[in-house]
Amino acid sequence: MSRKVSQVSLKSFASAIITFLAAAISFSQARAQDAAAVAGDYCLVGVMEVGSCIRLSPGGRFEYFLAYGAYDEKSEGAWKWENGEVVLDSPAYDRRPAFAFKRMQPGDAGTFDVIVETKSGRSLAGIDVDVTCDGATESAGMTQEANFAVRCKSAPTSLALGLRMFDVAPQEINVADRAGSGNVYVFEFDPGDLGRKPFVAHRMRPDGADTLAMVYRGSPISELEGRTFRYVRSR
Repeated sequence: MSRKVSQVSLKSFASAIITFLAAAISFSQARAQDAAAVAGDYCLVGVMEVGSCIRLSPGGRFEYFLAYGAYDEKSEGAWKWENGEVVLDSPAYDRRPAFAFKRMQPGDAGTFDVIVETKSGRSLAGIDVDVTCDGATESAGMTQEANFAVRCKSAPTSLALGLRMFDVAPQEINVADRAGSGNVYVFEFDPGDLGRKPFVAHRMRPDGADTLAMVYRGSPISELEGRTFRYVRSR
């Protein structure tokens, strides 16, 4: 009698295991099918003057960009389908931008000028410049494609360079010991991870047919912070 009971118990246990494994495989396949169905290209709708798209590749990678006036940002990383939502994770993108003194050079005008260059030597416009000279510190405006005049009677003792539009605080650089070796101050800009947007377990939820929505966070553009962005599948 005991032997028959054991055989029945083993059969019941084996049957339960098979049922469990079949359910697990079915669930896994359903999740894979859900993720495959979500993969595609999506673009932002309904937000004036903002262009943004995100590509969810079938292999679990994503690419993202956003443009708003002169402000641009990009990101890439991994995505997954979890609890009915898309979850985005990117690298930390924590390498800060920096300015460094590069050289002095003579200028055609008799004024003190500032040039900011990329590593390849291309002049950059739109860099905020604060100058300390003649016993005072004041804003000198923004750099242009070419150099621009700094209104100082005596040589500057320090220059602070920043990008307020991108929330990059001014970086002060002492130039007191550069006086007399030229009248044009040339700096080099290392952008670091500027313009790279980090995503940490950031969720996009389905919001209608072929539409994903997310709350936009971490922007230096205050009017965009906390807004709900809706992305519609483009293909």
